[in-house]
Amino acid sequence: MPKLILAFGAASLITMAAVALWLDPAAEKSDFPDRSAEKIDLTAGTIYSTRFADVDGNEQILGQWQHRLLVINFWATWCTPCKEEMPMFAKMQGKYGKDGLQIVGIAVDSRENVVKFIQNSPVGYPLLPDEARAIEFSKRLGNRLGLLPFTVAFRPGGELIFSRMGLIKEQEMDKLVAKNLPK
Repeated sequence: MPKLILAFGAASLITMAAVALWLDPAAEKSDFPDRSAEKIDLTAGTIYSTRFADVDGNEQILGQWQHRLLVINFWATWCTPCKEEMPMFAKMQGKYGKDGLQIVGIAVDSRENVVKFIQNSPVGYPLLPDEARAIEFSKRLGNRLGLLPFTVAFRPGGELIFSRMGLIKEQEMDKLVAKNLPK
């Protein structure tokens, strides 16, 4: 019985990934998929006024990073692909943070799970856990299916320049960041 459940779960994940690629084929055809502002349900002002509590319970407003290249990664402690890309995001933050990059991880998870996770795997960028609001916010940013991981990037001022459902390769992220850092 457990093998049947595991097989069904794996088949479901593969099906969801195939549907996601079918609905968003541009993600595989371009280094930087074109994402215009009209594809999201938020203005720059609304994005930058959005608030989430950090792991210490302190409210963080996304607008504090409006003059930086802001990369928001939606993830969860139970999401294996999410955890796979976190070291790459930490490396990018360390490499480009002083030049104007800000990675922010919004967790579709409880504060307790995220605190436990970072005790073993510190990341070096802000993690904002909000199990209730994170998926809804990601959907407003273009994550139609609510799948994880989901990543978006905004130039300083709020122009959406990147949106990806699924894993991001380090080379792709390095290129995106180097090309779009604030001057």
